[in-house]
Amino acid sequence: MIKHIVVIAAAAMMAACTSQPAFKISDVTEARALSDHALDLFAAGDTKNAVAALDAVIAYGTVDDADYARRAAVHGTLKNYDKALADANRAIELAPRVWRRYLERAVLYQRVGRYDEAIGDLDSAVALQPNEVELLRRRAYLKIVAARFNEAVVDYENLTQVPPRSDTGALGRGTALYLAGRWQQAAAQFKDLLTASPEDGLAALWFAKAKLRDGQFLTWDELERSAGPEPEWLLTRLLLTATADTEASNATTDVDPCERALFLGLRRIVRDGGQNAADAFRAAAETCPLDSIEASEARTELMRLKIPAG
Repeated sequence: MIKHIVVIAAAAMMAACTSQPAFKISDVTEARALSDHALDLFAAGDTKNAVAALDAVIAYGTVDDADYARRAAVHGTLKNYDKALADANRAIELAPRVWRRYLERAVLYQRVGRYDEAIGDLDSAVALQPNEVELLRRRAYLKIVAARFNEAVVDYENLTQVPPRSDTGALGRGTALYLAGRWQQAAAQFKDLLTASPEDGLAALWFAKAKLRDGQFLTWDELERSAGPEPEWLLTRLLLTATADTEASNATTDVDPCERALFLGLRRIVRDGGQNAADAFRAAAETCPLDSIEASEARTELMRLKIPAG
């Protein structure tokens, strides 16, 4: 063991003294130790030496899916996605029954906007590990991002049945129902959440949105007693009480630009007959992170208005 530590330390010192990192391996045990050391380097932010160490391990000829998975993670951090995906593919070839390898590649696919392929990898992971909450949650989320809303509803329903129980499944289900245009069902879901947690500002905002989109009557008085200082409560109040677009716009200057644009677009639909709603939703589509539920909402609203998202 001491020999292996010395070898790794010497290799690291050599790497630090040269412009081209160099690591030497003389047996399989040293290769495994160096792969673990590469993981430590990566955790410390030394991506250059982490890649060099893993290059040496893989070049030595050991066949281990973890080496490719680790190098894929480093390349992903460096946004070298072609290299990252090539390594992730190799890791899966070596370990087709390891569910984490599919999750790791799904994360890479998500980063490059290949959502259907990411969902496909998560399908494979779920088949191998059906009760893993993270897999169900991420797949449901990506189905919303990919505008596969009705499928997302099913995944979030399943998530409510898997311990540990949380509001994530119910909140996600309501969001998916809303984006699918099933506003009455969405309102009922958010109403249930508010009944359990009246102070939940996010549920209140979605509840108000769903009620208004479904053409139902709702007043601020019905929610005011539970309102808190969170931005979601401000948006809910303005959605139900603001009589002019300028009032709503001026009162939300400090709100996150993505959330503000979505709010203004929706308000213009339900209060102003849709005038200038497209401008707000287009701004949201440009401002919100591409792989976010908010961006998916913006793209969906623009599609309903028959306007291209970009």
